[in-house]
Amino acid sequence: MRLRTVARLGMVLSVVLFCTAVGFYGFTKLSLTDKSRDINLFSLVPADCIGVLESDNINYFLNEFPQLNYSEELSNFQFPGLFNYVLASLNEYTTNNAHGLSSKMSRMVVSFHSPGTPRDQVVYFRMGADDKETLGNMLLERAPGNFLPKKEKYRGKSIAVYPLGNDDFLAVYSEAGFYVVSYQKKLIEKVIDAREEEKALSNDPVFTKTMQKKKTHNFLTLYGRTPSMPFLQDNSDCWSEFDFHMNSDVVYLTGDTFMPDSCGCMNLISEKLKNIPDIREDNLIISADKDSIAGYMEEAYERNSRTLFNECVANLSHDAAFMLVADMNKVSRNPERFEPYLPAFLLENAPLFHSFILSTQLSVVNDRLSHIMVLTYKD
Repeated sequence: MRLRTVARLGMVLSVVLFCTAVGFYGFTKLSLTDKSRDINLFSLVPADCIGVLESDNINYFLNEFPQLNYSEELSNFQFPGLFNYVLASLNEYTTNNAHGLSSKMSRMVVSFHSPGTPRDQVVYFRMGADDKETLGNMLLERAPGNFLPKKEKYRGKSIAVYPLGNDDFLAVYSEAGFYVVSYQKKLIEKVIDAREEEKALSNDPVFTKTMQKKKTHNFLTLYGRTPSMPFLQDNSDCWSEFDFHMNSDVVYLTGDTFMPDSCGCMNLISEKLKNIPDIREDNLIISADKDSIAGYMEEAYERNSRTLFNECVANLSHDAAFMLVADMNKVSRNPERFEPYLPAFLLENAPLFHSFILSTQLSVVNDRLSHIMVLTYKD
């Protein structure tokens, strides 16, 4: 096994500063009727969604991911359903027609809704002058036979329904500056309700905290209506962000958990951290005790046993309130054991990450709850 210099993980601080400095170009409310300005896609997302995926340049990730050392192993990592169908179809269509997604269209949002099946998704695009035609042509190309979309009305808005080749349908709602698609017409109707009644995610006081940070270009962020680590709290009103950053050997997920101002959650979190068991096993460390964390890191550094696991431990921060370092092969064999400590989307895909070491830390600074999860490839 080739060992990377995990000085690379010493770059984590820089990556954290890069990723946690990320936000959405100022969360001012954009006028939905001002066609000269870009629409705020979150002003279309129903406020009761359970999660959101956002990117300012999904084209960048489609092009860059195949170049990574672990791309083949993670080729099946996915948020299944409409998200993958739309991206795969668009990528194929725009490639065959000798152009990629436009800069506006490459900015997209995906919302996930209860009960959380692959069908419970809505995809939102910002649209440039020619993008509506591109999407419409792609959908018509995939519709069986010579079919024109069926038009239905809801609250005075037009919803186009396209048949797919598998006896399924795709519902589409578009106006100047945006394009919204879903497998379910009722979810499109919820989008229209959110827009008409100003009950969108952009009006959620906790979610708007995640939007107050600035993001650099080429970002991919997952927001979940959950704490970053489930043992922390049982509050569905909180939102956690996971900014994805990837290089040839490492996947970083960083961000903060945001909570209602009046919930008094930080004291509760501090108490729960005291109850975390201190575990040291082969290829596994779990601890929320600062002395133990320091001891494990010092031991890993002094042993210098040249294992990737020890390098990952030795390069973590002494200031963390919680740490978990685990061989993902161990996690994939018993995911239930790690449910209190890892977000669901990571556990659900644990077998795909069996070739990685996971290093997780949680920090509490000035009532700010920050997390970083580093997946280091064992090539």
